[in-house]
Amino acid sequence: MNFHDHEFAGDTAYAIEHSLMLPRLRSVVAEHVAAAVADPRVHSAQRILIGGSGDSWFAALGVAPAFRRWTGILTEAKTAMELARYETPLLGPRDLVISVSNSGSSSRARETVLLAKDRGATTLGVTGSMSGALARQADLVVHRPVDEVPALPAQYGRCFLNMTEYLAVLYALYALALALGVKRGHIDSAAQSAQLAAIERAMLSQAEIAARIEPGITALARELAGIDTIWALGAGPSRGTAQYSAAKFHEQMPINGIGVDLEEWAHLEYFLTLQWGRRSVALVIAPPGNSLDRAREIVQGIGAAGGRAIVVDASAGETFPPACARVDLGSDLDEWLSPLVYHLPAQLLVLHMAAEAAIDHIPRRRNDDAWLIAKGIVRDTARGLG
Repeated sequence: MNFHDHEFAGDTAYAIEHSLMLPRLRSVVAEHVAAAVADPRVHSAQRILIGGSGDSWFAALGVAPAFRRWTGILTEAKTAMELARYETPLLGPRDLVISVSNSGSSSRARETVLLAKDRGATTLGVTGSMSGALARQADLVVHRPVDEVPALPAQYGRCFLNMTEYLAVLYALYALALALGVKRGHIDSAAQSAQLAAIERAMLSQAEIAARIEPGITALARELAGIDTIWALGAGPSRGTAQYSAAKFHEQMPINGIGVDLEEWAHLEYFLTLQWGRRSVALVIAPPGNSLDRAREIVQGIGAAGGRAIVVDASAGETFPPACARVDLGSDLDEWLSPLVYHLPAQLLVLHMAAEAAIDHIPRRRNDDAWLIAKGIVRDTARGLG
């Protein structure tokens, strides 16, 4: 298979079917979520803090707004470093700390659990490894199983494994929030079932969406050849999607990918756009919802400053100011569930840009044996932290 002349929609379909494997994911997550929600320390929590690094943090950012709406509990998403070193000294017995790590070995994710337990908080690990340190150390665990993708070419197959891991974490967090909301009487079981059905439809729709948008993405990759910086803008649930989208560019190409709050672009990055002109490329995540009107204004502002905007939306009837490109996902997905689908254009774009640039292997390989993310200092007591 020639990586440099390839359509990736088929690989998306393969990964969803053979790596994500929704029936198994549904069953395993449901079992673990039921056990967690039955614990009085969980369903009586007064505050929820979700922490992670990289894609795990991006998933937490994307789900936190829905988590609070469905459970009625104040919910915040924080980086694992922020949560472990700066928030744990303030924790108490009525706090629930959810630490997310796909590998189950991330130093800061494990440290979050140890320090939170030291302060008497309840800890729950969301992980892909039941044998990892996170699963052993947390009070409760939600396992989200995902399989490797050996049938995909080694040149880029891990990109799709990373994608299915991200989707599986989103699914696990959404499922936990819905079950907790029912347990607390904040939503009913009918609402839970409807949301879970919508979540699963969104996950299964990705192959069809990828096939439909890929021709436009291929052309866009050629147009963007040679750029060194791309911003991804989003608000609310799309803040996490923007961070995830930006990360794919510097993790996989690599070029400089920067996740930006939709509003903050107008206050800060506007000046770079004004200076750089067409060198400025901004991916605007714009699902139907609370920030769609502001997304239109931001796209207009990007163009007026001489920059280029790529709009990712699902609003065929909506009018957007002229943009460099528009990717219509054709999905009626609720804004709170939009992270499940709106990540897809960035991943396809990175793959095609890598092909255009004749990069023969993505994502980039680490040269430190994961020492920086999994083998550094791990504190086991919150004492001494201010």
